[in-house]
Amino acid sequence: MTDPQQPPATAPDDAARAVHGTRPAHAADAAGAAGAAGAAGAGEPPAPRGSALLRAVEVMEALRAADGDAWTHQQSHASLARYLLEETYEVLEVIDDPGAHGPQALRDELGDLLFQILFHARVGEEADPAWDIDDVARAFTAKMERRNPHIFGERRDRALEDRGDVGQIVAQWHAVKAAEREAAGAIAAQGPVWFEGIPVDLPSLQTAAKVVHRARSEGRLDELLAAADEAAAAADGADWGADLGRDLLDLAVRAEARDDDPETALRALLARTRSTIEARPDSH
Repeated sequence: MTDPQQPPATAPDDAARAVHGTRPAHAADAAGAAGAAGAAGAGEPPAPRGSALLRAVEVMEALRAADGDAWTHQQSHASLARYLLEETYEVLEVIDDPGAHGPQALRDELGDLLFQILFHARVGEEADPAWDIDDVARAFTAKMERRNPHIFGERRDRALEDRGDVGQIVAQWHAVKAAEREAAGAIAAQGPVWFEGIPVDLPSLQTAAKVVHRARSEGRLDELLAAADEAAAAADGADWGADLGRDLLDLAVRAEARDDDPETALRALLARTRSTIEARPDSH
């Protein structure tokens, strides 16, 4: 493997993995030192939860520092995008079939994903205007506090009629989001906004479930399905499998009704099917 301390001008995947997948030597040494320090103070009260995150920020700072890691210096939001996607799928792989991985696999994969978040935040410090990991945390905290008034609001005891009713919690979340759009001066869309804000690259089954959920929450699921029927009746429907697409939408409706994600269900089934086949004596 290429030495991550001396990557070529255009780092190949092996060099990239040395940094984003397997920690470089100085980062590993730093993490090991931190762990040793924790072990040395075994008789002391445990550090506050989250204190290790501060060390993670320091490690990222050391990598990007002027005297830090050359490969890290070359990276941008765009060049890091593929690693963010890869690490996300590696997390999902462990979640989908935990039996095929070790007991610490999810923790380790989430650590790799955390590194990507820290990396993007560190690159953000060099943007104009600059932003950092604290801004990311503030944005998350502010959003959660706004959208969960039954937990964080001044009148949290009155926010919901029944704090155990998940339907009320979801409706409250959507109401706060709608108020946020209005406060931001969002232009009113013509008709429902069921597709608004959904990433175009989100898997289609997951997109369908999200759209169905939004339409059902508004009591307008029939309107969504009628529009789907109209689209599927297009003259060129046979060319793009309109009938199959319509059947898949019905599947998404069934999945959403029981609070399941069809994309996750299929992905998990395929992962476990692969493990089942590979475990057979005659599979090799």
